[in-house]
Amino acid sequence: MPILAAIWSLILPAVLALWPGVGRGDPGRGDGPVSNHTCVMSVGEDLTYEVSWSVFKLGQIRVKTLRSKTDGGELRYVVQAFIDSYRGVPFVDLHAISTTEMDTGFYSRGYRSLEKKNGEWWGLNYLYNLPNRTLIVEQTWQKDLRSQPYRESVFDTLRIQKEWFEDALSLLYFARGRARTEQELQVPTMVYGKIGATAFRFTNRQTVEKISALEKPVRVVKFDGKAKFSGMFGLTGDFSGWFSDDEAAVPIKAKMKVILGNITIELKQWNRERWRPPL
Repeated sequence: MPILAAIWSLILPAVLALWPGVGRGDPGRGDGPVSNHTCVMSVGEDLTYEVSWSVFKLGQIRVKTLRSKTDGGELRYVVQAFIDSYRGVPFVDLHAISTTEMDTGFYSRGYRSLEKKNGEWWGLNYLYNLPNRTLIVEQTWQKDLRSQPYRESVFDTLRIQKEWFEDALSLLYFARGRARTEQELQVPTMVYGKIGATAFRFTNRQTVEKISALEKPVRVVKFDGKAKFSGMFGLTGDFSGWFSDDEAAVPIKAKMKVILGNITIELKQWNRERWRPPL
């Protein structure tokens, strides 16, 4: 497989999950400080990132906070991410959409992913039964994004040890809510219908980071972590993140280690009410 196609195919299963030392102890819900959800979440927030490897620009990720809602008296947020390879990248034509619904603690309460394969859209739905601690992973196929699935099947039924965990997209907000704290923790994470874990080491270490979209460096806080998922050949699991040093904790840059170097994800465009990158 040509090298650029290989690199991008390594990114796709984990690019959102790796965006955000091994955790110590049991990271029970509420273990350690977390930012108020009203500071992090902003309905209408629209962030676009560029994905690159070495000197090659591979594609974009666009993350949008669509709405808030109330379910059973509980406030939830709905966020959607679009991953698209650039046209003209040799041998690569990759497109995926992820949608998460999460609570005010930034834990997953619903998830759906779609990935374009051979001209059709393959999907995974996570159907939660939290009181019974089971999770049904449903697999779907549909002709296009507007049509109903023409085939559905149960991919797996999983037992979960906790009533709280993360999916590949809610994990980003879990990190945003804790980026300006000092703690180490590990959280159960669902990626591609499999249960793994993500370890974070938050240090609240303030620094500055340069990105192409701005002339001046951005004030950020840096953290590190490791993704513990099976089946991610070529990815070491190690990652670092730089989030804005303010209450919004907007992701500014991330780096993922792969066998052949580093994948970089960098903020390119943003639209968030009353927010500017702190300089």
